[in-house]
Amino acid sequence: MADDCCNSFGGRVSIAIDGVRYTPSEADITLQPANREVTAQANQDGSAAFMAKPRLPSADIKFRNNCGIAWSELLLKCKIDATIEEEDNGRTHMFTAARITGTPEVNLSSGEVSGMKIEGPNYKALAA
Repeated sequence: MADDCCNSFGGRVSIAIDGVRYTPSEADITLQPANREVTAQANQDGSAAFMAKPRLPSADIKFRNNCGIAWSELLLKCKIDATIEEEDNGRTHMFTAARITGTPEVNLSSGEVSGMKIEGPNYKALAA
């Protein structure tokens, strides 16, 4: 299925953090899978200069507010395991020994939680 779906996107997406499943909102999950970033600059003579620096792979997450989320406890966990599944496309994204970062913001009208990321050194993409 993964070969058939390599150019397919969208559909059902799920996320589980330490085995607890959260329902993503329609705002989706955005991955930043690379472990480095490169920026470009121009020198005074107009020639190019490029700077690379390490970064942690991450996922911006937005999900519906589940009942009973202990926000402070979730943010205090030093290591979490998160699994993001693209259910209709046969792809899985795993973050192990990662951490939740950011500041949760809960929209009381829609139930959407934003402002949080999963960040960590161990990211792996798997295809079914």
